[in-house]
Amino acid sequence: MKKREYAIVDIETTGGNASHSRITEICIVIHDGLNIIDRWETLVNPQKDIPPPIFALTGIDNEMVGDAPIFDDISEKVLEMLRDRIFVAHNVNFDYSFVRHELELSGFKWTARKLCTVRAARKIKPGLPSYSLGNLCRSLDIPLAMAHRAGGDADATAILFSRLLLWDEDGHIPKMINRNSHDQNLPPNLPPSDFENLPEKPGVYYFYNRFKKVVYVGKAKNLKKRVAQHFSGHKITPQRQNFLRDIHAISYELCGTEFMALLLECCEIKKLWPIHNRALKKYEPKFGLYHYEARNGYQYLAVGKLTKDQECVELFHSQYDGGEPVAEIGRSFSNRPQVLPLQRNGTGGTDIQKGR
Repeated sequence: MKKREYAIVDIETTGGNASHSRITEICIVIHDGLNIIDRWETLVNPQKDIPPPIFALTGIDNEMVGDAPIFDDISEKVLEMLRDRIFVAHNVNFDYSFVRHELELSGFKWTARKLCTVRAARKIKPGLPSYSLGNLCRSLDIPLAMAHRAGGDADATAILFSRLLLWDEDGHIPKMINRNSHDQNLPPNLPPSDFENLPEKPGVYYFYNRFKKVVYVGKAKNLKKRVAQHFSGHKITPQRQNFLRDIHAISYELCGTEFMALLLECCEIKKLWPIHNRALKKYEPKFGLYHYEARNGYQYLAVGKLTKDQECVELFHSQYDGGEPVAEIGRSFSNRPQVLPLQRNGTGGTDIQKGR
């Protein structure tokens, strides 16, 4: 049986979410479960300006990355070091979302099992005042040189990981990296017991931030299944990433039926006004731009409501937002494009235009 190996990763970026930001530095430390067997790091040219607050945090500026390779140039090396290894990071979903997105932009489809050292430390060393990397290093006497640089943070995370392996008398880490483990997806600040204690019954669930304030309310026919759905998938929008980072606790109220849960959810949202109930509904796209060929041989673009089983070219928050770029496309193909009036089509979309 092939020996299990771990890729301990840390990155620095131009911002907080993978959809709008890029990697500026990456370090990968390979660990075989006993010792470090390989290490690699490099600056990365993000092909965009580094904001002043990021420079203040990391010390990385535009001049430093000017001659560095772009991610496309190192993508094969990154993939080679990550392939067939467990992806380990402090707040793993942040680093994983960036690396996966950058590899995808370079043409590589890659997924991996993940291990979060924040969550592992909470289980193996409970009761510490803070589980940020800097505070953990102080509490556990781990050297941390060059904080907020990929190499320094990755080296400290590798030492932390080695010690967690030694201290893990109850076998938490093997359970966490099991493919069926919910720890692969749970938010980093959520105690696993909060999720495990959820019943598979109808009710209303509440997400709390670190100040014990309710930030989201939802209803479910099956509480555990519905809450798990919030944490699955790989969306990289800033709204989703901020939402997951904000979840520090869960509570619930059982209801007799799903309809009773719906009524309670409505009352609770009106009473509590949770920030993410409003934010998610405001920012989630509702419409998509679809491309199809009709029987007459013409190519059509149509804006319609999003559906689960149809892939779209672009996302929009309204039909009007979709109409403008479609009309622009038509004008680029003809001096006199025909812009059709908005009308319902057979699939629930809206025919916008066709260029001739």
